[in-house]
Amino acid sequence: MLPIRIVAIPTEVAEAVRTTLRAPVYGFPAHAEVATDAAPCRHCLRTFLVGEDRRIHFTYDRFVGVESLPQPGPVYVHANACTRYAEDTGFPEELRGTPRTVEAHARGRRLVAHVADGEFEPIIEKLLAHPNVDYLQVNSTTAGCFTFRIERALPQ
Repeated sequence: MLPIRIVAIPTEVAEAVRTTLRAPVYGFPAHAEVATDAAPCRHCLRTFLVGEDRRIHFTYDRFVGVESLPQPGPVYVHANACTRYAEDTGFPEELRGTPRTVEAHARGRRLVAHVADGEFEPIIEKLLAHPNVDYLQVNSTTAGCFTFRIERALPQ
């Protein structure tokens, strides 16, 4: 398998939202609640425990740091501190059984391919082998919102 990086939202973003209850960049109010479904935290990529975990819902630009044109949308993070998902640990096991769509993008936010069949490693390998693909975005298939980005890992 091609070496990849799983890029969850940065810790600085999660901490800022927890502290201010405001969306980064936009300043929109964030909403804290007890989890009503098992959506994943976009920082640690673990699913919320329904009725137990507190989470914060806020607006996040899924293209921040990779593209100049924004595309803000809703995401969640744990209300309490959590550890950011390690970039070198592969596709999050806890999300394998959840409906996720993998989008392949070329620079300029140009969508190259769109796949949603649940076979993650072969899809990731195939899409990143395409010479025009710069990165992948993984989204919720049911809600359409951003989950995490996948990039090629730099050779070590």
